[in-house]
Amino acid sequence: MNKHRGGRTPFKIHPLFWLVIGSGVWTGYFIELFTLFVVVLVHELGHLAAAQAVGWRIRSLELLPFGGVLHVDEWGTVPARDEVVVALAGPFQHLFMILFSLLFYRIGYWSEHWTVYFIQANCMIACFNLLPIYPLDGGKVLQAVMSYFFPYRLCISFTLIFSMVLSCFLLVCAFLLPETGIWLHLAGIALFLLFSNVMAWRQKNFQYIRFLLSRSEIHPPPSGHKKKLSVLADTPLKRAIKHLYKEKIHEWEVLDRQGRVLGCVTEKRMLDMCVNKGLHYLKVKELLPKSG
Repeated sequence: MNKHRGGRTPFKIHPLFWLVIGSGVWTGYFIELFTLFVVVLVHELGHLAAAQAVGWRIRSLELLPFGGVLHVDEWGTVPARDEVVVALAGPFQHLFMILFSLLFYRIGYWSEHWTVYFIQANCMIACFNLLPIYPLDGGKVLQAVMSYFFPYRLCISFTLIFSMVLSCFLLVCAFLLPETGIWLHLAGIALFLLFSNVMAWRQKNFQYIRFLLSRSEIHPPPSGHKKKLSVLADTPLKRAIKHLYKEKIHEWEVLDRQGRVLGCVTEKRMLDMCVNKGLHYLKVKELLPKSG
């Protein structure tokens, strides 16, 4: 459900945004900078439309000095396919903008020079956002696709570590690629992405807990396939649930130290005891039915 159903989505502008606009006026590139931010806004409106279509709870839409961001309350609580749809809806808008620019050029509204600039701006923003760096669209798609094949907790950790490495690589490129000086814009974006991933790393446990809480309330996932996991009988519940896949329905096969099967524990029972009742310190064997 949209948090702002029946009303407008709050629109915010970061204070540093006006500093960038001011620098554009000062350097004589106001029209070019304004065009870039219009392109970014349309990009974010694509995310907004897709998020509303799949029923996400939306908090606000914000323009940042280096782009834009759609703030939502869905953090590990929605199907991976919806995450992919919403993430790709932004870059998809650039295709329409490029087609419209060619139409305007055809009918004589735009000059060839301005059309080329507009197409290049759209290609640059689309390609950059598709880089596999969280929280860019490519990073969100990477995390969502990985959740089909790996435990969700591992997906979160890998995505953030990989994104921090790539952010550092972009920062190094900002210093090494120019023949003289540095690319300040790229360096600023790289630092912003690195900071965002460091903050996300500190909150990764909160993201995973939200996933567990959502999973315990909505069972099973709509597109889930069954997956059987093996676990030793003395394993604590909090360790066993770290192997949950986001898009699968689980059943744990409980083994003794000799590898003999003692019984099975369903995902519903595991989550109920570990998440809803807070008994995460119990051993998996304690969830097995008592023999007569």
